[in-house]
Amino acid sequence: VNGANVTAICSRREHNPSDLEEQYGIPLKPYTNYDQFIADPDIDIIDICTPHPFHPDQAVAAAEAGKHLIIEKPISIDYESAKRIQSAVSLNGVSVCVCFECRFSKHFTLIRSLVDEGLLGDLHYAEVDYYHGIGPWYGQYDWNVKKDFGGSSLLTAGCHALDAMLFFMDGKVEEVTSYQTKSRSQHFDPYEYKTTSVTILKFKGSERIAKVTSCVDCLQPYYFHV
Repeated sequence: VNGANVTAICSRREHNPSDLEEQYGIPLKPYTNYDQFIADPDIDIIDICTPHPFHPDQAVAAAEAGKHLIIEKPISIDYESAKRIQSAVSLNGVSVCVCFECRFSKHFTLIRSLVDEGLLGDLHYAEVDYYHGIGPWYGQYDWNVKKDFGGSSLLTAGCHALDAMLFFMDGKVEEVTSYQTKSRSQHFDPYEYKTTSVTILKFKGSERIAKVTSCVDCLQPYYFHV
């Protein structure tokens, strides 16, 4: 955000302001109380980076405090909570964006420009695959394996692929079919939900279709295919 400065952080852990300034090179106010954090008049925008199930309550509280929002994906793990956020944002007149940062990468902006200039013709099919092995070696593994935290493969990781597909293929989706499965590797046994999904989408008023794959139970380097 042009002209913006990071002024404060909120964490469950205690932080020393001097240590933060030494590490990041800017003065930061540390908070451990979220209500006090969102009441700070020097803060205009809140960036919510907590695990998924905490997003709705924190987003609603921040919106009611008049703060604009950046919310890490997914904004929630259920539809009703997402509607709560939408309602709070609308009622309080604040702005919000979901942190799908890939849209701003050179890779994505190049593809979007090719679409806009008609160099790919009339798109009738899109395929986006997201492979990100979230096993015991990965930081978010311990909480991500839980159904009420991770939600699903598509929610916790593959939504990047779904967002990419929607970014490149204009129009509304009218039909969705999704299939799920799970690796038998011991690394992924603790998962409480299916760890691979393939989703087929059909766009409204046309014969355009798309496929989105989300796989968090792979043993390979990170792979994002468009």
